Amino acid sequence: MSSSQNLGGAPVAAPDARRARVRLVLGLLAAAALGSLLWVARWETAPQHAYPDTYWYARQAVTMTGTPSAEADRFAARLVCRQGMPSPRPGVSCVAATRQWAASMPPRYQRIFTTRPGYSLTVAPFVLAFGERGMVLATAALAVLAGVLAALAVRLLGGGLVSSLAATALLFLLPTGFWLSRLLAEAGATAFALAALCAAVPLLRPGGPTRGRLLLGGAVLAGLLGSTVTRPATGLLLSGALTAVLGALTLARRRRAGWEPGLVVLTAACGVATAVWLGLSAALDIPGAAETLQDKFTVHFTRPDVPDPWPRLVELNRDFWPAQLNAWWNEGAPLAASPFLALLLIGFAALFRALPGRAALLFATAGATGLLTLVAHPKESEADRLVLVIWLPVVVGLAMLLGRPARPAPAPAPDTAGGPDTAAGSDTAAGSDTAAGSDTAAGSGRQPSE
Repeated sequence: MSSSQNLGGAPVAAPDARRARVRLVLGLLAAAALGSLLWVARWETAPQHAYPDTYWYARQAVTMTGTPSAEADRFAARLVCRQGMPSPRPGVSCVAATRQWAASMPPRYQRIFTTRPGYSLTVAPFVLAFGERGMVLATAALAVLAGVLAALAVRLLGGGLVSSLAATALLFLLPTGFWLSRLLAEAGATAFALAALCAAVPLLRPGGPTRGRLLLGGAVLAGLLGSTVTRPATGLLLSGALTAVLGALTLARRRRAGWEPGLVVLTAACGVATAVWLGLSAALDIPGAAETLQDKFTVHFTRPDVPDPWPRLVELNRDFWPAQLNAWWNEGAPLAASPFLALLLIGFAALFRALPGRAALLFATAGATGLLTLVAHPKESEADRLVLVIWLPVVVGLAMLLGRPARPAPAPAPDTAGGPDTAAGSDTAAGSDTAAGSDTAAGSGRQPSE
């Protein structure tokens, strides 16, 4: 690395760059501490920490440690009962009733969970070391990681320490915080999705070395695949939606100014993630959308398959959305404004005000996949869980506005060569307090042109 770099037109010595990195690390450690405290607070907000899905994740995790099948059944049943899941058969011992319920479920239903091993793989080492408590610790670790990655995303976008800590706090205070503190795959899927988005941010900037772009593209690919193998409904829709939107943006930029390498790498990484999972699903017969629809319409495969799952899904959505939109609009009470809708509108408005257009588009696309997930699984009782990623752009947008600098941002330096020392400099990507070029504008509430 050279002894100085051009950040926002001002030479910065190597010691200053090192100090910026130290500040970044300390800020992320602060985010981890804050996230840990907020996770514990969220954990205590409701006594039920486990759900029927938890049983299958716990059983798979303990099986991965080499535990025999019968003991894995007992372990999973004890865990979900101790963590507040009510007995499947009222009046019958929770552990016994849970084991009977699980034994009655068809293998076809169980396979939906065994083919998404991401969460269980993460949990398994903790379970091996700490027993039942290990599943709680692993889930907490994934949730705190998500909080740290939310803070990192804001730093990469040009926000300072206040903004990054606000992002961590918002992630746990908004509805995301509740589901990140339950013993489910949401914490892992959210963490992996945020990892992919963090790696995507520097690729939105022009310039940078080819090797760095390829490494970031690999990180995007790994994050998207990690989210998909943890919770396919989240990861696959995210990678597919990003491929479509970023592909359109790449082609539009190409017509105006030629190919932009960072955008090309980012779009390719999202496309490869989509293709890899679809290929694996076909090769290994992994349950996909059609199978999950059959699961729904056959009541967990206890009835014969239906011949028309997709038309039935259309009809289900037609009946589902009027009532759901009414609930979001006023929660069923006339003239009562819904906090859900108000927060979403404010958050998305903040996102597009605080960030450059392409960065706002990246996070808005990620958030929109929450609605796509609910379209694919229209179920009122799980709506807030299914749309979980819709809150990610709200977290980022509000955090960026909350940490706006008091003084106007300096004018960006002219782009001289489009190389790694331009406004897309590496120290901005590392989260320095004075972000470069157009990303400084993101923190000031000024939206630069594309």
